[in-house]
Amino acid sequence: MYKYTNKIRITFFLPNFNLGGAAESIVKLAEFLSKKDYSILIISIGKNFYKKKLKLFGCELIELNSSRTLFSVFKIRKIITDENLKKYSKTIFISNIHYSNIVSILSCIGLSKIKLILTERSSLSELLIYSNFIKFLKNSLIYFLAKKLYSYSDLIITNSNFEKKYIKKYLKLKNVLSIHPPSLNKINVKYRSAKRKKTKIIFVGRLSEEKGLDIIIKALGELRNFKNYEFKIYGNGNFKSKLLSLIHKLKLNDKIHFCGFEKNKNKIFKNADLFINASHFEGLPNAIVQALNYNVFVICSNSPGGNMEVIKNGKFGLYFENKNHIDLSKKIKQFLNIKKNKNYKEKIKHLEKYTEEYCFNNYNKLFRKI
Repeated sequence: MYKYTNKIRITFFLPNFNLGGAAESIVKLAEFLSKKDYSILIISIGKNFYKKKLKLFGCELIELNSSRTLFSVFKIRKIITDENLKKYSKTIFISNIHYSNIVSILSCIGLSKIKLILTERSSLSELLIYSNFIKFLKNSLIYFLAKKLYSYSDLIITNSNFEKKYIKKYLKLKNVLSIHPPSLNKINVKYRSAKRKKTKIIFVGRLSEEKGLDIIIKALGELRNFKNYEFKIYGNGNFKSKLLSLIHKLKLNDKIHFCGFEKNKNKIFKNADLFINASHFEGLPNAIVQALNYNVFVICSNSPGGNMEVIKNGKFGLYFENKNHIDLSKKIKQFLNIKKNKNYKEKIKHLEKYTEEYCFNNYNKLFRKI
């Protein structure tokens, strides 16, 4: 028999708990909640990259052995059924990312004591983008199931207001709330002097096709008269070989450098002049928030997701037409003619909603209310 406790039990389910924005956000939130007397369980498919750190907070961990997230339905069902028997004051199950949300709904059916929260850290609209027929079938199935099953959740939390509006419009749901991820530990926006003679451009993120790095490289290739710059790419991924081929083709080898993953944000942003995000779709891009926090100028795509929200529709940066490298090259030219990086005082107020304190307090209020 389980003894009664007045603690709230929170279970986070993220299939791929590797290094990345979604996992980092959960780790930060778990640390905060553990100090507020919550009981935390984290479920992943395969190894959890943050295992040691999470155990320091007193979190319980389950690493499921399953070849596919879909095949883990019965295993997760068994875990949740056991959780349902425990004597917590409240039991909340939080799923992350659309495909795992489908699995979580199927796993929780009939367990009325469980409060099920779905989170969308990217955008469901990305499911309408595919590169081959297999991807089309897979995406179409997930999108169809989301439209049919998301209504069985108690609440849907999105990273951006864009996604909240998208789900309300296309899935016809009302129980949708937007909470920004904990992108900033503190606000440290400072005035920056005029740009240096050599322009330092950066990209931070996963090296994958949807991040649009090829768009940035093609845009730089268009700027034949712009030679006094360096472009540093921070991140890893399987798209690197194709990017290297493109760089060689455009003869930009001496301008573009791959720096791998870098944990030290100060090292990345402190001396940068321009940050470019060319994603085809986004959730809420932490890197843009961090660039603004260092008062680095931002150019981003107007892709589905939170890009436009973070730069406040152009108030805190420039935007270009999604996937259009010619338009991006024009915006880079426009940036070069800007004399100084201004609006730094207004940025401070804007960035408050992206701080850990603001985010965590919203979650704390929500979990106690739901």
